[in-house]
Formats: sequence, structure tokens, C-alpha cells
Amino acid sequence: MFHHSGKLQYPVKVDKPNPEFAMLLQQAIGGVEGEIRVAMQYFF
Repeated sequence: MFHHSGKLQYPVKVDKPNPEFAMLLQQAIGGVEGEIRVAMQYFF
């Protein structure tokens, strides 16, 4: 049912840390309306 691959879809090169972008990305993935929360709601 599930398949996990550690390979990235696109090559990523990070020159320096960007805390503001990290905060926005974290909100999008696991925030109030994030993808993980919505997925977990469908499971239940």
C-alpha cells in the first residue's frame, strides 16, 4: 500500500540555511492546514 523512496524528485543545492523559508515549509507540511494533517484525517 505504501512505498517510500529516499531519492529526491529534484536535485537540491543549499548554499546557506534560511530559517524563514524553513518555518514556512514546516507550516505547509505539518501546520493547521498542512498536507500531513489532511492525510491523517483521511486515514481516520
